[in-house]
Amino acid sequence: MAGLVIPAHLGAHLGLGRRSCRQCRHHGVEGGDVVCRRYPPQVTVVLVPQGAPRVGQLAPQPFATFPPVVPEHVCGEFSPGGEGC
Repeated sequence: MAGLVIPAHLGAHLGLGRRSCRQCRHHGVEGGDVVCRRYPPQVTVVLVPQGAPRVGQLAPQPFATFPPVVPEHVCGEFSPGGEGC
């Protein structure tokens, strides 16, 4: 099933080993969030209010972020050290 997340302590019972996000080379930290950098950032467009002289109008503002992950969850595309996925 695509997107299935299995906690590492359960993955060991399923024969998946301890292949968690924390051990993957794509694991990263941004601010207080642990993120996955395996793929490009996800872009979200948010409408924000504009200042003078267009007060009351909304302008599109793009934001790009990597998806947050839980470091203890099993990684579906585990990549240890410098190896490819």
